[in-house]
Formats: sequence, C-alpha cells, structure tokens
Amino acid sequence: MLLLGEIVRRHARYRGGRLAYVLDHADGRTERVTYAELNEGSNRLAHVLAARDIRRGDRVAILAHNCVEYPWVYFACCKLGAIVVPVNTRNKRDETRHAIEFAEARLALVGPDFLADVVDLRAAGSLSCVEAVLLLDATEQAPRDGEGWLALEPLLASAPTGEPEPTAPPDERDPHVMLFTSGTTGVPKGALLSQRSYFLQAGLTQSMNGLTDQDTGLSMFPMFHMGGWATPLGYWAIGGTVVIMRKADPRAMLAAVVRERVSYLYAVPTIYNAMLALDDFTTFDLSSLRLLGGGTAYMPCEQIERITGAFGVEAMVIMYGQTEAGPVSCLRPRDLLRKTGSVGPPVNNVDVRIVDPAGHDVPPQMAGEIVVRSDYNMLGYWRMPEATAAAFAGGYLHTGDQALWDEEGFVYIVGRLKEMIKTGGENVFPAEVEQTLLQHEDVAECAVVGVPDPDWGESVLAVVVQRRGAALTKQAVVEFVRARLAGFKKPRHVRFVDELPRTASTRQVQKALLVDRFVQGW
Repeated sequence: MLLLGEIVRRHARYRGGRLAYVLDHADGRTERVTYAELNEGSNRLAHVLAARDIRRGDRVAILAHNCVEYPWVYFACCKLGAIVVPVNTRNKRDETRHAIEFAEARLALVGPDFLADVVDLRAAGSLSCVEAVLLLDATEQAPRDGEGWLALEPLLASAPTGEPEPTAPPDERDPHVMLFTSGTTGVPKGALLSQRSYFLQAGLTQSMNGLTDQDTGLSMFPMFHMGGWATPLGYWAIGGTVVIMRKADPRAMLAAVVRERVSYLYAVPTIYNAMLALDDFTTFDLSSLRLLGGGTAYMPCEQIERITGAFGVEAMVIMYGQTEAGPVSCLRPRDLLRKTGSVGPPVNNVDVRIVDPAGHDVPPQMAGEIVVRSDYNMLGYWRMPEATAAAFAGGYLHTGDQALWDEEGFVYIVGRLKEMIKTGGENVFPAEVEQTLLQHEDVAECAVVGVPDPDWGESVLAVVVQRRGAALTKQAVVEFVRARLAGFKKPRHVRFVDELPRTASTRQVQKALLVDRFVQGW
C-alpha cells in the first residue's frame, strides 16, 4: 500500500545518515535532521499519541510556526492513521477556535507563540473536544489551571523508538490531513487528502522536474499550507534534502541557497520581486541553482526574463494546482517563453476539461471552468456533504478557476469564477486586465476587482503597487489599459497602495478585502 510513513521508515533503514531537512531560523541558526532522526522522532511521537488513545481517523491539531517537530507530527499521524489538522498561524483567536472545534480534534500540539491564545480559549470554555495539549517548547511552563497540559519533550525522551503497531492499521485511502482552504472567497472548508494521493503526487512533481536524491530544495511555505507539506514530502519521497524556512524572508532564503547549495528554488512572484529588490542581491553566490519554479500568480515574459537572468538559471517551471485538486498542469522550461502566460498542458495521469455552465466542453480560445479528475483529488470536505457533492458534480472536481485552451492544449488561467466582473452586460476577467497592467514598466504588482456601480452594476477597480521611484497617475493607468483592451475593460477606479493584502498560505491576493475597503471609502 502507498503509505506515507513507509517513506521515512525505508530511508531510515537504507540511508539513515543522509540529511532529510534543515530548519532555517532566518537569523543564521539551523537545525539539521537526518532520515534516521526523522523516523525516530516520528516513531516516538506516534507512541506518545497512541498512549493518549489516538487512533485511526482521530484528528490531531497543530498550531505552530515551522519547527523541527512539525514533520514528525505529519508522519506520526500517518503511521497511526490519524488526521493532521494544521492550523493557520495567522488566524485570529476565534478563527483558531473554529478550526480546532470544527475538526473535533482530540489532541492539540501548540507552539510557544500561541500558548496564550489556547490558554484563554480553554479558560473561556472553548476547545472542549481537546483532551490534551502538548507543548512543543520545553522552556514553556505548562499552565497550572487544570489538567491536560503536557510538555512534549520529556514524553518523547521516554517513548520507544520502534515502529508503532496500531490496533487499526492505516489504509492508503484514509485521509491523513485536513487542509483548510485559504478562504479568499468565503468560509474556509476542511479538505481531506488521502495518503495515497500525496504519495502519488510527491513522486510526480519530482520526476516531472527531473529532480533526484542528489538535489536539495527549499520550501518557503508554512507547514499548515499544502505547499508546506507537499514540497518537503516530494524531496523525502526520492531521498533528497529540503531546507524548510522558519519564515519566508527573502534575504534568509538567498542565504540558505548559498549555504546549503540549493539546486531547485520555488518561490511566488512577490518573493522573487522582493529578492531582486535587495541592494546586495548580486553578492549572493547562486551558482548551485539549476532550476527555478513559480506559480500562484501570472508572470509576464519580462518578469520571467528578469528573474532567470538575475539568478543565472535558464530553466524555470510554472506550476498550477489546488489544495482540493492537487497538481493539474505544468509549463516546462522548453515552452516558458513560447507560451508566456500559460500554466502549461495537464500533467501526467490528470484528466482536465474546460466546461461551460451546463457542463459542456468549450472550444479553444473560449473561457470556461477548469474541472479535473485524478488520483490527486481530495476525498471531500470534512462534515460538508453538500459542498462535497457540488465540488464533484458530474464526476469531476470543479476548481472554480476560469481558463481557456489554446490550439496546442496549453491552459491559460483567466480568473476565478466568482471574481468575474459583470459591467454593463459585458464580462471582464480580472486576470486579463492584471496581465495587461503588469506589462507597464512602473507596475510592480496589481489586483483587479469588481466593485458596486449604480449605473453599470459593477465597474473595474485596479489596485496598483508601483515600482520604487515611479510616479504613476490614475489617468496613466486607465489609458494604458484602454490602448490595449476593449473600452469596457478599462478601470473606472484606480487606487495606489504600498502592498496588497495576501493570504498567509498561498500569498494570493485577498480580493474580498479590496472590495470591502473600496466600499468603506478606503
């Protein structure tokens, strides 16, 4: 069976001394963990959890910044068949309460930065489903106002190192993680992913990119996010090494590339921009890099050439996927400049269709919704049968993303289904206007949304981050778009901001916040 716990068990046996991961603290400190240590830590934690009657199907929450123990939690739960519930570290207190209670987590592991919130929630009578809280930092004192607060370190020290033997062994089709959607358009839902789906996609992404056990990668994502688990897992699946950043700090990431001789660097466009903006960028020795990766946002040809030129790496991949769908498509280096703006053709073993509202396939160059079917798809949403049924209507997972094919079968994202702007009877895809604006030399970042309009129903709002030293005017922005797109697509409103509000996980722009700010008068 395709069980994730088997990955580290086998590596520990055959290549135990090899480095599995480096935790980078951004201040120069590192913690280094071999495969033998990763497996041993996972086994010890599995025994600690089993001693508290955590079994197959039970939910275990973790609220912590990236730390050495975070991977242990994933693999320990996988070995027991339990479900990891990683909680977003940027949540407000009530959002944390909702996530843990919604999942009905029986146990929670909590980092020191979040202990006060959990203490207050329990004191207020919340989190009653949580039978015990394990403290990840040995320097933190367990609260004395009740039972169920335990320091993890001494429990691990006395736990067995052998493989756990749960009474109900896990199955490859069991859910192993509950990942909350980013919530840019509504209330977050808990997507359940099976061990089988992540086992398969871990091997797919690395083989697709030509990576081997000799490669070292870097993960910039928090481990509560899909990328924060899937990215390291890909390297562990092939016996490679990954640098896990405590925080996605651009300078620290460059320093880690130099120190650890990273060969593959994946980053979102905002992080690439921040790296290139560093005054001492050219002083970093990036000669170990042989492949760059990007995704989550459109990258114009000029930006791709600027990044690859500055990093001295010709090869770059652009990947498209979703928490619920897994990997969907990939633009390879050979097509990077020839198909700028595309997210590539579908990856192997994924069925992709682009359909109209009636579920019929649309012809090339006509926009529709991307629907996907593969072994990488989620099992469904936790305790939300109606939402699950709607997501899989017609036997395909509905992504909510609007896209079109070209004649060669390459996919081009044009926007979110719910973000399409309807102005005066015309449809405007925000991504098309954003891609146009990004061609302006003074536009560093932008977001386009529809805002209420008494005459047109909705009108186009462009929110722009200017490049350093630029002095754009609202009229210049409008005229730039008007000269390149149909008149109804031009922004009727322009706002300049220092930065765009983004989710902590995917760094996607929180467009609902931009609409709210506009309605409230900024």
